[in-house]
Amino acid sequence: MNTRNSLLALTLCLGLQAAHAAKITVGSCQPHQRSYSTISAAIGAARPGDQIDICPGTYPEQLTITKSISLEGIVLPNQPGATITPPAAGLKQLPANSSFYPQVYVYHAGGPVTLSNLAIDGTSANILYGTIVFDSTSACETGFMKDFSGISFTNTPGYLQNVSVSGHFVSSFYPGDPEPQQYPDCGSGIEFNNRTEPAIVTNSVVNGFGFIGISSTGPLTASHNILTSQSGPYQVGIQSASRSVILNNTISGEAFFTQTTGIQGGGLVQDNMVQGFTLGIVNSGQVVHNTLFNNYTGITDPKQATENLVSTTVKQYLDPACANGACGPNPTYKPTIGVDMACEQSNQVLANGFVGVGIGVANVKKNDLVSASNLYANVGTTSTACTQ
Repeated sequence: MNTRNSLLALTLCLGLQAAHAAKITVGSCQPHQRSYSTISAAIGAARPGDQIDICPGTYPEQLTITKSISLEGIVLPNQPGATITPPAAGLKQLPANSSFYPQVYVYHAGGPVTLSNLAIDGTSANILYGTIVFDSTSACETGFMKDFSGISFTNTPGYLQNVSVSGHFVSSFYPGDPEPQQYPDCGSGIEFNNRTEPAIVTNSVVNGFGFIGISSTGPLTASHNILTSQSGPYQVGIQSASRSVILNNTISGEAFFTQTTGIQGGGLVQDNMVQGFTLGIVNSGQVVHNTLFNNYTGITDPKQATENLVSTTVKQYLDPACANGACGPNPTYKPTIGVDMACEQSNQVLANGFVGVGIGVANVKKNDLVSASNLYANVGTTSTACTQ
């Protein structure tokens, strides 16, 4: 089943689910409704297809969802909304013996699960390892926590709308460090560990992730989201399968470390703003009409790159591996690049604009010609070719 058909099936399923849903309320803002004091209690009482409406407030809980339901925050005037925070007792491993600590864990639900109008805040999380409570920094340093995420889906179709995920990173200072030490596995914003089940994330915010903002091993549609990373090694804004669609997202990162990436994968990557990464867009199919600003390399090894604008304020940069004097008195500088073809043919690099980069189109296949439809302004070298 292709991505469009998968998403259509998910949409139809969600529509049928809503038509037969009973409503359950968490909190006291709707006194005439069947209500519970905690989200976990409401999930336990819900039947497949039910909708759980959550009153504004803060809910220190870790949620496990194993049935096809909807969770929706109730939006009231002048109210801060519904926020899920880590419980004081600490986050448990989910699944057991995995070293994974998600705040919201969706597992084999048997149908789509919808989350909307919710905030998941992982700031100052503790974890429960056996009977011992660790703060998240200590848990990462010792290796007890391998993955700290806001929302994690496994083998379940998912639809997330107007969701905010924040505070999923761990860092600490050591004496003499000019920057905080970051722990890349701790953590990520939204994860879909799906086989073929589709996922949709739209109009959402992921702020302060240390590793991956949104990731999916199955078909993903990510549109109109805002992602901002916390400085850390190997961070990726959106990481997706080849049959995914990535549209109209704004993704901001930092190129301080050796490799950070804005978007990795995706069949169609269009109309995104990607800024501040070592690599802007990597290994994607159709890369169309994106704006890439101040990435060391704008686009790497695309199948097609058309009508993108790649601009930087510098033509060369200090190799991050040479930070803090690691390369001695003569550090290595590298040219910034518009599109790096990795020695592949460049005949699908068309009508792009390159401004201020060191090399417009780099590492073109030997004896290949770059299309004259690309435009260059204040570029050091328009193109370079591989020697073999």
